[in-house]
Amino acid sequence: MHADLCDFCGRDSLKFVYQPDGSTRGLKVFLCGHCGLVQSTPRIDRTEKRHDAAVSGGADWGNVRYGKGFRTQVAMDALARHADLGKSLSLLDVGSNRGRFTAAFLGAAPNAQIMAVEPDERYADSCAGLSRTQLIQSRIEDVKFADARFDIIHSCHTIEHLAHPFTSLKNHARVLKPGGLLVLDAPNIALIGGNDILEEWFIDKHLYHFSDVTLGRMIEAAGFTIVGHPDPADRINLLFVARKNGTPAAEIEADPAEVMRAASLMTSYVATRAANCAALSAAAQELESLKPQRVALWGAGRLFDSLVRTGGFDPADLALLIDAHLIKHMDSRHGVRLSPPHALSGAMADVIVVMSRGFADEIVAEARRLAPKARIILYADLLARARLAKAA
Repeated sequence: MHADLCDFCGRDSLKFVYQPDGSTRGLKVFLCGHCGLVQSTPRIDRTEKRHDAAVSGGADWGNVRYGKGFRTQVAMDALARHADLGKSLSLLDVGSNRGRFTAAFLGAAPNAQIMAVEPDERYADSCAGLSRTQLIQSRIEDVKFADARFDIIHSCHTIEHLAHPFTSLKNHARVLKPGGLLVLDAPNIALIGGNDILEEWFIDKHLYHFSDVTLGRMIEAAGFTIVGHPDPADRINLLFVARKNGTPAAEIEADPAEVMRAASLMTSYVATRAANCAALSAAAQELESLKPQRVALWGAGRLFDSLVRTGGFDPADLALLIDAHLIKHMDSRHGVRLSPPHALSGAMADVIVVMSRGFADEIVAEARRLAPKARIILYADLLARARLAKAA
């Protein structure tokens, strides 16, 4: 029997299913046998010192905090479909981070007022100088707002960090006005079902791992009606838009089908990731065989880290190591200096290796513009060949 109860259904039904790779917190992953929600323990100790940024392929990844900015436009598009941005609106931005969404909303909603809540002292001040914005440097769980205070709540990739997300969602409903709008974005556990999964998905900073079913049920049970569902083609994110209806669920019913889906997904993840990690040495050998051609690698994040640490790839001979986003936060990765994309135009690269999954298409388009004669190798193709080589 496990000491923790499921945060959603409140049942003592958590079954251990997985031990994440490289966790600094001794993280363990459990599946609720009643509602199907996947969740990790131990919960985060708020007294812990914030760890330095770690861009690794393991469970210790985190604290770089640039990913939220990628989701600003999709949130703004959702708001444009469901809200009149010309009205006088009050918006609560939960986890305002570097202020990119806050600034975009202010630009689109000239009569709006924003309350930005951000606990990370490194980035909270990003919203401090914005007009029509009040900043609260705190965790959202520690902030108390009056009932029916806001017209809109925006929360992007924050709910998975919270110790008690269901309680937070019910509080979101409480502080929204009748019919108020919730725009909620979170990581999608469906990603781990892909045949190209390589990095450890169950990281130390994430306590809850939602599917479209479990997060959708939690939103509805908190007192909302869903008016916008996630894009079924997006394996990475879950974007819900919901309106407050003021009728929270009295009890969370069992969902045996979701429990079975989650158990199957976890089994698939463990097997697929193990096979992919085992094949990385063959991927590294393919890249080594490209010498003496000039090889540029684009994407210095988690996939690259796994290629180096697990696959044994030596990046020292790369002509360029490119990352448009990480270069803003660090100078080098694994001893190789980071370069911006425009460096490709003068690098005379023969081969460009794209180590990215979610942004591969746009990277390829930019790489072809900057280096039209270079051969492009995609991560997915590199991994597929490596698995074949390993199986031979």
